[in-house]
Amino acid sequence: IPPKKGAALARTAYAPPPLQAVRRDFAFLVPATLAAGELVRAVKGADKANVVGVRLFDAFTGAGVPEGMKSLALEVTLQPVDKSYAEADLKAIAERITAAAAKLGAVLRG
Repeated sequence: IPPKKGAALARTAYAPPPLQAVRRDFAFLVPATLAAGELVRAVKGADKANVVGVRLFDAFTGAGVPEGMKSLALEVTLQPVDKSYAEADLKAIAERITAAAAKLGAVLRG
């Protein structure tokens, strides 16, 4: 079937980012009543310029986790825009992520 006149057939070409994304894992101890989605949203909003994805990959209660708490592990994807991250950049982003999570009662799991 031929396309309608004026219909655009071609999609814009995919242009991958010039710099490779960086993934970091964070495991937080959170109150057992906290929904994982709330933590994911807080982490996504911690640094909107750098955090491009957050994925929950583990939820755990049991041995090693204090009563009334649960462990949530997140994979955070960071995308540099104009230059690769230096260690200081990654540390500052991680601090913003842990500060945003702390507002929900989360602490990094050691």
